[in-house]
Amino acid sequence: MKKMTAKKLAPSALISLLLAASLIVPLFSTCIVAPVSASPEEREELSFEMWTLDWDTISVDAGDVLEQMLRDIGIRMKAMPTSDEVMYDNFDLEHTYEVYEMSHGYNPYPSQLRDRCHSDEIMDYGANYAGYSNPELDALINEAYKEIDFEERTELLWDAQRILAEDLPYIPLFTSDDVHAIRKEWTGFHRMPGGIFNWYNRLTSIDLRHVDQEYGANFIMAYPSYIRRYNPIHASDGRSLLVMSMVFDALVSYDEDLNIIPWLATDWDISPDGLTITFNIVHNANWHDGVPLTAEDVKFTVDFYKEQEIPYDVALMERIESVETDGDYRVIFHMTEPYAWVLDDIEDVPIIPQHIWQDKDWDWPVHPDAMPIGSGPFKWDSYVDGEWIKLVANPDFWMEGKPHLGSFTIRVISESSARFLAIKTGEVHTERYELDIGFIEAAEKDPNLVPLEDTWCVGMWDYVINFNQRTDPALKDPAVKKAIAYAIDKQRLVDIARLGYGTVTETFIPPEFYGEAYRDPEAITYEYNVFLANQILDAAGYLDIDADGIREMPAPAKDSDGDGIPDEKDACPDVPGRPEYGGCPGEEETIEELSTSLGEIRTDVTTLKADVASLRSQLNTSINMSYGLAIVAIIIAIVAVFLARR
Repeated sequence: MKKMTAKKLAPSALISLLLAASLIVPLFSTCIVAPVSASPEEREELSFEMWTLDWDTISVDAGDVLEQMLRDIGIRMKAMPTSDEVMYDNFDLEHTYEVYEMSHGYNPYPSQLRDRCHSDEIMDYGANYAGYSNPELDALINEAYKEIDFEERTELLWDAQRILAEDLPYIPLFTSDDVHAIRKEWTGFHRMPGGIFNWYNRLTSIDLRHVDQEYGANFIMAYPSYIRRYNPIHASDGRSLLVMSMVFDALVSYDEDLNIIPWLATDWDISPDGLTITFNIVHNANWHDGVPLTAEDVKFTVDFYKEQEIPYDVALMERIESVETDGDYRVIFHMTEPYAWVLDDIEDVPIIPQHIWQDKDWDWPVHPDAMPIGSGPFKWDSYVDGEWIKLVANPDFWMEGKPHLGSFTIRVISESSARFLAIKTGEVHTERYELDIGFIEAAEKDPNLVPLEDTWCVGMWDYVINFNQRTDPALKDPAVKKAIAYAIDKQRLVDIARLGYGTVTETFIPPEFYGEAYRDPEAITYEYNVFLANQILDAAGYLDIDADGIREMPAPAKDSDGDGIPDEKDACPDVPGRPEYGGCPGEEETIEELSTSLGEIRTDVTTLKADVASLRSQLNTSINMSYGLAIVAIIIAIVAVFLARR
């Protein structure tokens, strides 16, 4: 009896299920067949390419660590080792990169706020690679540059630094401590912030010598890659700049404490109002081709920069009203306004010979076969493009008894291990940049090398992560960049990328390099906090909606009138308006502007009608399919009933 009851109940249950399905399927089929909005899965992910400098092991290692750290907050930051040729061409002209991590290099004074962040530097060959613009920041920097009082100038720079800490066009990470492996038989190098070898350490190039040979020895330095340019004005990388600083002179230079000292200029006088600067220059300087160097060459150099609107040293050139000479050895600068760092910026300008450059464009490709003509302690001798360069001592250098070396040769050795091996064997005597961390222990034990503590300097190479403000909108969002800043454990970065031979930088003018006078007591910093980083992204609407570990962009904000202002921030959400009027049209609109707006509204209405018609068609199709499915379900149910009764 129980078996028979169960057998009869089974068809009844089947019939009930089929009848229920015939009612439910039409309801769900409409939703399945006719979606009316973009699915969340179609949103862009927080996924970016982050370029690192392929020959710089510090940049590459730090990039790999950053990629891992940012996974903890649902951001894919793919580290991509990239050649410097590709990177710099993009920075100079194309401006299409997304993110990069590498070092820039500090000047002896805090010029980086203007160079990297002022809107005047948004141009081809400009230093504001990110394309970041903030009028308030520009105004503060402009005020700081003309403020002669140090304390007041520093307050202005702190205000600017706080704006950058909120907007974060780039995030300071760390400086790499400068420790050099150099053969023990060499002496005369000078330690200063930035290292024993850099383009503003001219003292090393004139005083370096062999311990057993006062004059005439040949010094060989290994480079990781060849110089980018032979043109002293156009040189912008640390390899090219070091070479050009030995071939070309500037009016002034720096001592070991980064104080300005005489160079081509024997002395100078600045008027009390800061608007007139008079330089007296050496009488015995000649160009490498034997032509005397005079005040006319100095005047020509400045006029050349200004007339050709060269995109370097802009802050200086735009403040120089004119230059005049008073005889062959005195030159007078007339300024439009006081300039706090006028001498520091003048140090950065290579003096060029008028008789060679007078008919040239500023970016002409100076060819080494023409032997770039300067007045510096070394002359161009020979080269093999991409492989080596040989400079020889200038026997007519104006500074008596300098340089000590007979020649300075640069050899390209791309692999860091091969460079260190060449130093150990004496094939080369040092390398351009700081020692790779993998060889520090071996260098400390090598009796043929100068003790590393005798070469240690505060590093000038500041590593940053930079965000292009022209590309992905997420990279313009301070919430995303603040979350990234909180997600980076900078000390761990230093420990891994430099085995601790580095200094964390929390601010844009780090006192670790520039001194305690620049320490801002109210600086905005980002202490490592992954939990807070995730909270910031959640609150901003960057959610991992497909559970793949990578967050997506927020859902698009509703903008009913299509004026680019979200309804939640639009005082007139139904009428296209302007941001300055809170989203309302404002009183300034002309008849032509209103006509244009009405035309755009008509276009939007036409588009909306077309969308509605398309939606209606999809719904009708959906409904028809639903009824079809319902009929099929009913037929199946009838058949099932018939079979059950047999």
